[in-house]
Amino acid sequence: MMHHRPEGLSWIRHTPMIATAVITVVSLVIALFSDGEPEPLVPLLLIPALLPPILVERWARVHIPFSMQAGYAVLLITGPYIGEFLGLYHAWDPWDKVVHTYSGFPLALLVVFALGITIRRYNLQLPPWLEAAIIITVKGFIALLWEVAEFIWDAVFDTSAQDNNWDTMTDMILGSSPGVLVAAMLLLHRSGRLRSGYLDFLLNCPQPRTTPPQRQGS
Repeated sequence: MMHHRPEGLSWIRHTPMIATAVITVVSLVIALFSDGEPEPLVPLLLIPALLPPILVERWARVHIPFSMQAGYAVLLITGPYIGEFLGLYHAWDPWDKVVHTYSGFPLALLVVFALGITIRRYNLQLPPWLEAAIIITVKGFIALLWEVAEFIWDAVFDTSAQDNNWDTMTDMILGSSPGVLVAAMLLLHRSGRLRSGYLDFLLNCPQPRTTPPQRQGS
């Protein structure tokens, strides 16, 4: 059953995204009025990247918790903003690997959150091994999409986000590995061998009341 949640301070959930939006807009204004450095393209593209939490909440009728939005905000700040806009990708090569590794954790935990909502909303009974397989598969697919995006970016803007096959494959491995770790932790959590308060929170996070889907012929 989905529980009702008071709306009075719901904006607090969005403070990580609000703060990221302020940083992005200020950086865009500075870039637009600077003499070519830094480039305004990155903060300009970051603006639509801020919208998914709001759009998902409205489309799926869910409340994405503060911690999930904070994890996503950190990903945007450490990757496109610090890495590309502020130039750390070029100043320190390992930063790219750090970001790819980190990205796997909030995204894999987001899949756990989505699993919890789906299981409760549709009264499903999924075996733990299938939950683990879903986490690994979805996270691996996201890692693939990220590399496809880098390939397209390089082709369009003549950049070098993908240096070579070694770079691409290590990025995919580092980005996918946290999904395997989170899946293993969920298996242990479901079996009772490892109790994780945070996984339990994500699986049972209070959500707004929704109308159950209507069956045909009813």
